[in-house]
Amino acid sequence: MPGRIIEYFKTEITAIRNGKAFVFFVCLALASFLWFLNALEKHYTDHITVPVRYVNLPKDKDLTGKLPAKLELTVDAFGYTLLRHKLSLAFSPVLLDVNELTNNYLEGTLMSKYTISTNGHKEEIAKQISNEIEIISIRPDSITFNASSVIEKLVKVHPVVDFTFAKEFILEKNPVVMPDSILVRGPQDILDTLKFIYTTPIQLKNLSRNVKRDVDLVILPELKSEIEEVNVQIDVEQYTEAKFEIPIQIINQPDSMLIKTFPAKVKVTCRIGLSQYSKLNKGSFRAIVDYSHRSGVISKLRVVLDKAPETVLSVDHFPKDVDYIIERKD
Repeated sequence: MPGRIIEYFKTEITAIRNGKAFVFFVCLALASFLWFLNALEKHYTDHITVPVRYVNLPKDKDLTGKLPAKLELTVDAFGYTLLRHKLSLAFSPVLLDVNELTNNYLEGTLMSKYTISTNGHKEEIAKQISNEIEIISIRPDSITFNASSVIEKLVKVHPVVDFTFAKEFILEKNPVVMPDSILVRGPQDILDTLKFIYTTPIQLKNLSRNVKRDVDLVILPELKSEIEEVNVQIDVEQYTEAKFEIPIQIINQPDSMLIKTFPAKVKVTCRIGLSQYSKLNKGSFRAIVDYSHRSGVISKLRVVLDKAPETVLSVDHFPKDVDYIIERKD
């Protein structure tokens, strides 16, 4: 038995050397190729996917909601036609004429919804792909066009800014946006509830000088605007500490009583930018105690700072609670 195996391999090696194997493989490849060509001449049913682009939209309305970006087609065609389309990198998009498909019912009318059967338009779609393809069915089998009246609205721009400051620096004023509002065009049902157009986020660290930056706007795909970016300016300045001593005012005290607190004043400390320091004075703050909030258990009144400028930071006061006495008026 081993002798026969050895003899077999010797024979095969000899055949290879004589070129018989090469001829065999060439014949096999040629036969396979001819079989493949014959197979391509037969009809096949297969599935292909084509992109969609919507054209000729209603002029007085915008389409809302999500429309299919692709159509899945079950088709019948010769094998070589299907192979050609399979090997192509991408199909050209199928153009769907919205006004034609909806018989112009959405334009210049009060109608806001129209549904079409995609299978009812197989011939038109097939012509855009290839005259050699017959469409058997289309998925989705229907497309619903939801339309909303188009309006224009001036919308405020809101900067999305995240920043930190270098030591002893604060924001001089709120970030300035130019322009601070933009004219937006789009469906009424969206614009009626739209309050702001936001910028893309800005991150700035250790600010010690003013910054100006052009920033893109985040605009919904259903909306249109000629302005796509704005300029955001952030001004910073050094701050200083301010200290004041102000009287405590008593509210909700009975007319027949006279309330006195001990101490009668509180000390207020805060931080404020240098540009605003000269505008700050004792009258910028108010400290109160509310007699109606007294407790029989606690013999003190809570001091509340109920007035302070928006330009100050880290406002604090001392003491937080004060003793009091009650005197009856004559």
